Amino acid sequence: MTRVHQTASLFIVAFASWVAFEAIKMTYWTSIGPGPGFFPFWLAMLMGGLSAIWFVQLWLRPLPGRAIDMIPSRTGCVRIAALVISAALFGLVLEKIGFSVSMFVFLLFLLVALGRQSVFITLTISLLGSFGVHYLFSHFLKVPLPASAIGFLNNLGL
Repeated sequence: MTRVHQTASLFIVAFASWVAFEAIKMTYWTSIGPGPGFFPFWLAMLMGGLSAIWFVQLWLRPLPGRAIDMIPSRTGCVRIAALVISAALFGLVLEKIGFSVSMFVFLLFLLVALGRQSVFITLTISLLGSFGVHYLFSHFLKVPLPASAIGFLNNLGL
């Protein structure tokens, strides 16, 4: 089990190094403050540093168990697939049906498929996470989120 985790930590260090290298190519600082390369650079440094610490911890004190213990059950695989497929579908339909509707459907699906809470909680979180976030971004933060390309949804302000 330790070798699997060490390998994962090395992959994360390699990925973080690539992100930091790419972030250096972007503007680090502008006249008004941090540029587009500031956040990804420091995020990559943090991710790479923590992964390196994780590697050393595993080297000094190996974990008990076997690598086979990491393979999820059939139910776990279905839940992982549901998450990945629904996130991909969300990305595909976002421009077509807009942020509010696509986020509502995405959250509703995830909370019903993966959650174990009441219908009231599911609907409340879905509504606040979609229409509430859209309202917050468009009215208070003045950041436009994708509107629907479908006529009647766009006329409704969605």
